[in-house]
Amino acid sequence: MQLARERILAEAGDLFLAHGADGVTMRGLAARIGVTPMALYRYFDNREALLQAIVEQGHATFLGYLNRSLGEPTPMERLFESGRQYLAFAVDHPQLYSVLFMEHVPDAVASTEPGSWLDAATFRFLVDRIRECVDAGTLATDDPEELALTVWAHVHGLTSLFLAGKLAVEQRQFEQLYERSILAVVGAFATGAGRRPTAKR
Repeated sequence: MQLARERILAEAGDLFLAHGADGVTMRGLAARIGVTPMALYRYFDNREALLQAIVEQGHATFLGYLNRSLGEPTPMERLFESGRQYLAFAVDHPQLYSVLFMEHVPDAVASTEPGSWLDAATFRFLVDRIRECVDAGTLATDDPEELALTVWAHVHGLTSLFLAGKLAVEQRQFEQLYERSILAVVGAFATGAGRRPTAKR
């Protein structure tokens, strides 16, 4: 039976999403696929390397959603669209969102890059969107990273509450609430220069 790295990742990813990191073992994965554990080691040095590849693949999927916002014409519209894409990713992939943002992942595999979450490409993407708004004169802040952390904490809090069923609203209502909330948070730092985005929903 011929194996491919992509198939191993897909099967391991299903286990990870269903049972968390503790549910992924080389022996259990091999049995699921129908091969010996040694066959898996041709592609991954150990279990930690396999888990890290799963998390990295999740971050790549998330970054793909964020990158959709780059088609917007202005820095402020790109910032707001990245917020919409954050929610779209969470709604389309709730289990993966939970693994990346809501559940404990072993330290050895928690980050896709050296350092903390603040070094991750997805967080740097948000910092870049805010920084270009500052450069365009539409946002005022002395610390784009701190503002990015504030915005991220806000959208993560709302999204996590919704996914956990803690808000008694339908998805359409939540999307409208989410839009208004982002407008309020970011609007507190707006300079009034340029056209301010309005809610799409």
